Amino acid sequence: MTSIYELQPAALLILKQSAAQSAIPSEEGKENEAKKTDLVQVANGISGEPAKETIRAAFAINAAFVEMDEKSQLVSDAIDFINSDQFKISDPIAKNMLKALLSEKGWQFAQLVNQQYEAHGGLSRESLFALALPQMINKNRDLFTDDELYVGIKFKEKGGVVVFIPDKDGNSTYRDLTRALKEEEVVAAQTGDREALQQLQEEYGKFVASITKAFDYEKGQPMLIDIDDLPYAPWISKPSLPQGQSSGG
Repeated sequence: MTSIYELQPAALLILKQSAAQSAIPSEEGKENEAKKTDLVQVANGISGEPAKETIRAAFAINAAFVEMDEKSQLVSDAIDFINSDQFKISDPIAKNMLKALLSEKGWQFAQLVNQQYEAHGGLSRESLFALALPQMINKNRDLFTDDELYVGIKFKEKGGVVVFIPDKDGNSTYRDLTRALKEEEVVAAQTGDREALQQLQEEYGKFVASITKAFDYEKGQPMLIDIDDLPYAPWISKPSLPQGQSSGG
């Protein structure tokens, strides 16, 4: 644990501020002198009872250092993951852009990671990055290509996810296909005519096959997810409700 002695520069800063008030006369001057004595003892590692202001400053700085170390490690782990064969993105330039973004806005990435833990509890490393990295891109969309982005995450066991981020005008091939499929399913149910639906299903199958091949998913087909649905983490098993209860309460 970081000792107050190791935080000597912070104590000396407060000491200088105290010394600047040495011209204050009488009782107030004596009080400041006592505080200065405490600070000198703390700065030099002498045991005793330091001023409360110094203790608060020391703990605040220590907590900041711990938070900084954790954030740096998180960013480092994420960059290692991006460089691994478990991560792939449709635009090659976007990969380097994402790594630079993490280095510059590690605080934003740390916030996203904390949100995932709060929403889903314990997460594997790959599930955590599958959730946080595409959202990091989407939150900084203007820094990336204008085109639609596909972000692929491979899971070590099998399969994985591919997340679709629309282009800068909001257009998405994946959204268009899934929307058209849902509409045709309704029409087919109402009319009994399934020809258009079957054609769309074939088109969707080809799309999935091309994504699976492009992202090298050899251990099972990936789950395709729109960026808006990503926070729900549909590939993560949810705890089942006790018998007799429903999701509505």
